[in-house]
Amino acid sequence: MTEFSGKRCEDTIPELEQMERIQLFDKNETRAILKEREELELKLKKHTLDTKSKEDYLEYIKYEMNLLKRVEERRNKLGITQKKSAIDYAIVNKVKRLYRKAIFKFSDELRFWTSYMSFCKHVRSQSCVSRMLGRMLQIHQKKEKCWHIAAQWEIEEAKNLENARTILLRGLNLHPTSPLLFLELYKLELKEEASKIKTLEKDKEELRASVPESGKESSKFKRTEAIYEQAFKWVKEIKFFINLLSVTKDYENTDALQKKIINDMVKKYMNEPLVWDTMARRELQGLPNPSSNDTAMEVDGTEQNSLRDRITSCNEVYLIAVKKLKSEEMWSLYIDCLLEINQDLELLPNLKRKLLRTALSQGHQAKLLKEQHYLHWIGLLNSDKKDDASQKKLAEVLCHATEALPNSEKLWHSRLKYLLATDTEDSVDEIFAQATKLLGEKSLSLWRMKLLHVQAKNPEKTEEFFQTAILGPPHVAKDMKTTYLEWAVLSKNIHETRDIYSRISLQPPYCIELHKKMIEIEIMQPETNVGKVRECFEIAILQFGGTNMDVWMDFVNFETNHGDPVESAKIHTRAVKALIAPLVDKFISEYSLLKADPGSISMPQKS
Repeated sequence: MTEFSGKRCEDTIPELEQMERIQLFDKNETRAILKEREELELKLKKHTLDTKSKEDYLEYIKYEMNLLKRVEERRNKLGITQKKSAIDYAIVNKVKRLYRKAIFKFSDELRFWTSYMSFCKHVRSQSCVSRMLGRMLQIHQKKEKCWHIAAQWEIEEAKNLENARTILLRGLNLHPTSPLLFLELYKLELKEEASKIKTLEKDKEELRASVPESGKESSKFKRTEAIYEQAFKWVKEIKFFINLLSVTKDYENTDALQKKIINDMVKKYMNEPLVWDTMARRELQGLPNPSSNDTAMEVDGTEQNSLRDRITSCNEVYLIAVKKLKSEEMWSLYIDCLLEINQDLELLPNLKRKLLRTALSQGHQAKLLKEQHYLHWIGLLNSDKKDDASQKKLAEVLCHATEALPNSEKLWHSRLKYLLATDTEDSVDEIFAQATKLLGEKSLSLWRMKLLHVQAKNPEKTEEFFQTAILGPPHVAKDMKTTYLEWAVLSKNIHETRDIYSRISLQPPYCIELHKKMIEIEIMQPETNVGKVRECFEIAILQFGGTNMDVWMDFVNFETNHGDPVESAKIHTRAVKALIAPLVDKFISEYSLLKADPGSISMPQKS
């Protein structure tokens, strides 16, 4: 096998010699290429046939593709165009051979097939792929994605629509309910028939003689309509038909086909919010919809020309929809559409704003408004002029929002922010207590906001606030303990800060960050009190020494840099006994590294 690998590498020597001869690479570089190829060939052969590594093939392929890129870059840099076929094509063919061997040995791996196709496309060698598609489909016929990949290749790369049609029909025979294959076949037929119709329309006389003016365009799309009929029979996903409709509207002379799809959707999926959303958005775009005589939608089908009419018609469809369906999803689709409309306020700004505000208010009254829509509503009110009426309305909406969604941290945050900004102290305390009780662990942002307010307005009450906060939910208490310590060191002396630390460090919930912060504060003092730092470490070890390796390493590092290096060995012994088994080996390893390089792990230094 080694001899066979060597023979294959020898076969590449002529192309390497060509590289040297035209000065694309020097002798050392070509030797390095040959050596790398030999090593990669040996990797492929070192396993038995049953255990050959897929990654070895991928590594070899990646190397050759990078080499091809290097060759191209050298050619461009040096302006060398000679021997392109002898060198570049040789590398390309080598990559192809590697892909084919990988595919033969690991035919169940779809990534080899798709990567091979991508490579062939990159080097403009599409004909190689078409020959392998049949084998891929034979092996992976149970994967509808493979039929889709093959059909797309025939359409986009091979430009063979007949082959693509055949592949899709065969795929649908095996996967009769596949939206993916039906959509691809529908697009193929629609595009082909639309192209033929466009050609016919160039001759106006022929158009008048052959096409009736009564709007029966569907007769022009016989094959497309046949595919649609089969799809409607087998596929049960509403999104699929919306996709069909979206594809169809991009082609001329498809009004009748669009109406047929819409009528069928309405009859079968009338209680689906996405159907109503589609209908409303078509009104906004000025596209044809069925009239009240055609369906149960009760929507005027007259084409709207002006933007005002289109927006109004769109809104009317949504109003019918939310009345019939009464669901959060329907209201969400309605308001999302109005938000999109309001992104451009250059035309009809008053109408657009009015419709959005009305919808938000009605959605709230129906108790079907989502958090994000309440936040949009609050944002709108915040942007209004600051008169008494607008402020009163904002306060009402904030109150309604938190009542409707009491577990929303963002809505409570908005409400508390408003109250703090308007200096309504009594309401702030009441709402803050209500919100933090409801939100529990999720209320940290409210505590932080209230703290900033207390520090700004009533600094004398700051410590009282901290003492309340550290008795709050665990997540809040941990964060506030560290913040309390930071505040204390800036507002008081070191002795009072130590007293606060001694008290809150032993009070659950325990917080590793609190100990780190106090150690940092002690080390930053003009004269480091080694005994006080050790006390902090001992408390941290008592609470976290079994599961936190870092606290031991920090302790060792402190003794090395600031304390007594002899103590490091004792700390090591204690750590090995205290840590849980999975952390012991890692600790020993890091301890050894620290001893070899004491500067590898750093503690805070004095400023």
